[in-house]
Amino acid sequence: MDAQVMDLIMRVETRTRQLLLQYQALQQECDTLRAQLEENKAQIQTLQIEKKEWQDKYDLLKMTRYIDLADDDTRQMRKRINKMIRDIDQCISMLKVD
Repeated sequence: MDAQVMDLIMRVETRTRQLLLQYQALQQECDTLRAQLEENKAQIQTLQIEKKEWQDKYDLLKMTRYIDLADDDTRQMRKRINKMIRDIDQCISMLKVD
């Protein structure tokens, strides 16, 4: 019976050592994954900041484009007004002649 008890104790010790080694390996893997998670969080934060910067640049570009279009519209309106003024001046000069 002592041999059976000793054999059982040896198997329990062996299994305990195996479990301890597995626990340590899993603990290492957990630490590695936590470090990777923190790294990924930092990368996400950096990318969010970069995305915000690009969005701001895009909004500025859209506004600049809108202002350019408005400037073109303003130029066109000035040309039309100047033409109208010339036409009115011609009409006035024709009326003075009669």
